[in-house]
Amino acid sequence: MSIWTAAGLFLHANVFFILSLTVGFLRYRSWRITLTRQISWLGIFALCEAGVAWNDLLAPLFDRTTLLPPALRTALLALGYAFLLAFGIQTLLPHDLPQRRLRELLLGATLAWVLPYGLAVTLTFPDLARTALIGEVLARYLLAFPGGMLTGLGIRRQSYQTLEPEWREHIRPYLRMTEAMSAAFGLLNLVLVPAAPFFPANWLNVTRFSMAAPLLWAGVGALWMSGLLLTFTHIQTQIEQWVENVEHLQTLTADRERISRELHDGIIQSIYAAGLMLESTQPLLYTEPHKADAQLRRIMESLNQTIQDIRRYIFDLRSDTPDDDLEPGIRRLLRDFHINTLLETQLHVEGEPPRRPLTLERRRHLFQIVREALANTARHAHAHAVTIYLTYGPDSLEVLIHDDGVGMEAFTLGKGHGLRNIRERTRLLDGIFQIESAPGAGVTLHLSIPY
Repeated sequence: MSIWTAAGLFLHANVFFILSLTVGFLRYRSWRITLTRQISWLGIFALCEAGVAWNDLLAPLFDRTTLLPPALRTALLALGYAFLLAFGIQTLLPHDLPQRRLRELLLGATLAWVLPYGLAVTLTFPDLARTALIGEVLARYLLAFPGGMLTGLGIRRQSYQTLEPEWREHIRPYLRMTEAMSAAFGLLNLVLVPAAPFFPANWLNVTRFSMAAPLLWAGVGALWMSGLLLTFTHIQTQIEQWVENVEHLQTLTADRERISRELHDGIIQSIYAAGLMLESTQPLLYTEPHKADAQLRRIMESLNQTIQDIRRYIFDLRSDTPDDDLEPGIRRLLRDFHINTLLETQLHVEGEPPRRPLTLERRRHLFQIVREALANTARHAHAHAVTIYLTYGPDSLEVLIHDDGVGMEAFTLGKGHGLRNIRERTRLLDGIFQIESAPGAGVTLHLSIPY
């Protein structure tokens, strides 16, 4: 075996083995995609192809033509081609085909290699080595060639049936590569076959391309793998973006309904009640001015409280997250919080920031945590002031958010969407989150975030 043949077989084996792993990854990650419905069959084919290539590569090290018995080697190769053929056929079938029918298809394609094998046995019995040789040629002609061609055609057909035009246009180059390499694999199985005593294998066979054959298999496999990975990765990215947009719209709708409900049940009712109180006060202005004055004071207090509630809603509705550095961003949040709630705010910073600043994504998580904590304070704490302490340690950032409000009971510390959101974001930052509170002693949130 020449060094080029050995290198080609090594690449051939590794490329198809990696292709089988790639298919497994795509099956796990891209389960929503119709194109990957039975892609595990393609992975089994690639694994069988890699096994045969490893057999052919390692056999000369043991002074043998093949490690596996010839009949077993041919059976493994034909089994892989049967799975390829089954995959190609199912890509052309309706999407709503029952699983039972798909299993029947797989069984039929798996048993289909018995046909070329039986024909080879009939022609060559009792020479089993020759039986294996002719069985391999027939398996390539009758299973691998149509399997590769149908797979390329089926992927193209399903891409037009299941993908939106703008999605298909975006991944067109990768789809074309996948389709072309599927068809190329099928065509190579008409050309790169062992020499056999019948046409066309006695004229067009691997002996005409002895050095280039393994490299051709490896090249086709590598491009096939790249096309599949790029195609399904881009489709999955588009799906995830669409799901994220839908979830965002659902969140917006829920927020609008919540705000509408709270405005109706809270602020609008308070304003309506103040209007009724003004109507009842008007007759008292001339008959009982002292009573009218006391009533007006209560109305003014009620309206001031309503104004405070409106300001808190405005703060909650601000969805923009600063992209500043950590300290300027937190100061900006505190300034906006003070303007909207009239609560006193302070920021204390200790230590020196790390040489490598926090990434933008980690800073945004911290900003959202601070915003959520401030919103909770505005809604529930009845506080007069909020103080944030930033302490830069050698390995982590310590953040303390303290208010002087009414505090929380122990049984309420784990409740509420706000605290759950803070815990989830802290988990995403690989940090630690703790709450300290007692009735009348305010609330202190303590976060420890590694750099």
